[in-house]
Amino acid sequence: MAGLFSPDTLYDSAREFAHCALEAHYARNHRRVPLYAGTALEHLAKACLARRSPALLAELRNDSGFSSVMTLLEIPGVSAPGAVRTVGLTEALARAKRFVRSKADDQDLKTLADMRNGTVHAGENAEVEERILAAFAVHADALLGDLGRGREDFWGGQLAVVDELLKEASDKVAQRVAVRIAAAEAWLDERQAAEGDAAIEMLRTLGRTVLLTNSQHFRTCPVCGSYGIATGEHAVDWEASDWDQETGEVTRAEPQVWFSAHSFQCRMCRLRLDTEAEIDKVFDPVWEIDDADWRNYEPDLSDGEDAAYERWREERDGL
Repeated sequence: MAGLFSPDTLYDSAREFAHCALEAHYARNHRRVPLYAGTALEHLAKACLARRSPALLAELRNDSGFSSVMTLLEIPGVSAPGAVRTVGLTEALARAKRFVRSKADDQDLKTLADMRNGTVHAGENAEVEERILAAFAVHADALLGDLGRGREDFWGGQLAVVDELLKEASDKVAQRVAVRIAAAEAWLDERQAAEGDAAIEMLRTLGRTVLLTNSQHFRTCPVCGSYGIATGEHAVDWEASDWDQETGEVTRAEPQVWFSAHSFQCRMCRLRLDTEAEIDKVFDPVWEIDDADWRNYEPDLSDGEDAAYERWREERDGL
């Protein structure tokens, strides 16, 4: 039984849960992020304790704690060993703190532990989630150093995502987008390795066949080059095209249809941008739709092009 609590076993488990936490963050599975990240951190902290002595894992509240110590140390007794009771996340972090220090914010680590234990609920709060993930990554790196383990081995294909999380950024929107792009690149690499280049190219070709709603347009994904889907709204603008030679008054204006993207999603690499501000970090969220019929987007279609033009003139002249 003691082998279940060896540093190597705990490390392997921590690595698996750490990858699950980052994947859950990318997939917007907000409830699972603290569950996986907290469990990964608990197992890493326990690996650091077990490296010194398995007895440091035992919960010492009553007589069962003594039995747990005996089992963890593989000390034979008269009776058969009972179930091993070990400390939870909060106590494991507190005990490991005697040996390992990090720059992670203590309050953020406490919030992570409380969310993992279900005593604090902050579901779908992006700022809180990113903060606790950053604290998790900082403290995990410190524990890895104590274990003598490399970051590349532990984080694997998610290392670039972690590095973006750890950057000090004055522009939080830019940092959030950088994290998502790194996660999309990691996901695409895994998908190409699993499905092959030929399958990826076929899916990329089929991406343009998706039926869109009136509030959607295709847009090239900045990560994988596939056709992503931008969702937003249209607006009709009128550009002057002819003027009276004597008065300079506009006599004719041509309608232009513009699209403002409020969100973007790529099915190939799973990149998601949820606001216009996030989209603006990777491409212009507003662009002209050249082949659009303006009549499909004019709010009032009952009085024709002449009336629409007259409304434009009235708005221009402030009438």
